[in-house]
Amino acid sequence: MKVTKVFATKVSISTAIILAVTKAGIGISTGSLAVLSSAFDSILDVVSSSINYFAVKVAEQPPDERHPYGHAKFEPLAAQIQSFLILFSGIYIFYKAYSNAEENAVITELGVSIWVMIFSMVATLFLVIFLRHVAKTEKSAVIEADSLHYEIDLLTNGGVLVALVAIKYTGHHLIDSLVSALIAVYIIFSAVKLNLTVTKELLDEAMPEDELIKIHDILNSHSHEIVNIHNLRTRKAGVKRFVDMHIVLWEGASLKEANSLRRDIEDRIKDSIEDTDVHLYIEPCKADQCDDCDVCD
Repeated sequence: MKVTKVFATKVSISTAIILAVTKAGIGISTGSLAVLSSAFDSILDVVSSSINYFAVKVAEQPPDERHPYGHAKFEPLAAQIQSFLILFSGIYIFYKAYSNAEENAVITELGVSIWVMIFSMVATLFLVIFLRHVAKTEKSAVIEADSLHYEIDLLTNGGVLVALVAIKYTGHHLIDSLVSALIAVYIIFSAVKLNLTVTKELLDEAMPEDELIKIHDILNSHSHEIVNIHNLRTRKAGVKRFVDMHIVLWEGASLKEANSLRRDIEDRIKDSIEDTDVHLYIEPCKADQCDDCDVCD
């Protein structure tokens, strides 16, 4: 059975709720800032995965009168919102790390906290593997962002676990705040990186280089028929790709020949790059192009 993006977001939400409730309960009862920080991050996971769920649902809707190019940009938009949530959690965790260090906060029930973090890491690891698979098969920016989010959680949970074990054997509770501060810095860095990536997509950045090479290879296979190509433009919107260009043909080419060439190029681009919308505009050549052209020789 094929796993859909909507189902993947539902799995993310369910897992995040279980982890948030478990870690919040243990964090409050033991006083561990590291566990509470991880719980707060899991709560934000619930929010961000919920946003992703609605974004995926909207993005899958077909084009309509108000959105003739479809709704695919809802995916990178959701990923950008997620980046701000991650950034906010990083700043908050850093603030709490500083305040706890000032107050010399002490953690109780270290053994319980350690087992909670082990459970959290195992659950998050399986979720990351699952989301990576869906992101790869569905080529979804928002699921990829969700996967990255939980990969960060996996690393932060590992950091929390190391802190708790270190405190258990050294008795230095300041380690809790130091590890939380390091986790916060990493979260902030990851949030900025994610934001820059999805912003490029929202600003209609060109398709990736490997996809552009495929387009040029297809066009080059018709070099003996094409006089010139100009205004080649590409962009991404979630999983969707958009390509348009002007192709100049010999003025003596028949309408049937021109249309056959157009359909062949469009079909081959769509076959080689999934979910691509292609528009070609055919133009006749002009006399001033004859010196550099051998199409009609």
